[in-house]
Amino acid sequence: MKNRIDEMFEKKQNLLSIYFTAGFPALEDTMPILRGLEKAGVDFVEIGMPFSDPPADGPVIQLASIDALNNGMCIKKLLEQIKNMRSEITMPVILMGYINPVLHYGIESFAADAEAAGVDGLILPDLPWDEYVAKHKAMFDSHHLHFIPLIAPQSPDERIRHIDSQAEGFIYTVASA
Repeated sequence: MKNRIDEMFEKKQNLLSIYFTAGFPALEDTMPILRGLEKAGVDFVEIGMPFSDPPADGPVIQLASIDALNNGMCIKKLLEQIKNMRSEITMPVILMGYINPVLHYGIESFAADAEAAGVDGLILPDLPWDEYVAKHKAMFDSHHLHFIPLIAPQSPDERIRHIDSQAEGFIYTVASA
């Protein structure tokens, strides 16, 4: 089974990706937002899994995460909201968040539930690439989930080539340090 992210890149080069935080502005907005983005022609979407201490996010996403958490959003709720999305949503869907809530959920349970919901990929900026490869890659692969690594502007070429040799989908390039 081919991942929707790979299919997307085979069909199109200039892509529009949109990020939004699950549970913001209101708890039940996830599916209406997905429907609207699909209808508007967005190529793929990153859904932020709110976290109380998002170190890699700026103030706007931090505030949206706080509001979403205050609204009652959590990983379990997000996965429940999107569990039937594939009956309507065809674009690739990537979940973006932090490893602690995923570990709390149970990483294998999370991967299985994300796969069951039709999620295509994951961005977890605080999960080091080498740890992902050593401990989680085989399990994520078994659930057809692409793990999207991050590189920084100052990443050495050797490190970028190392990540590129094992990455699937795409590599997320951080705009600034």
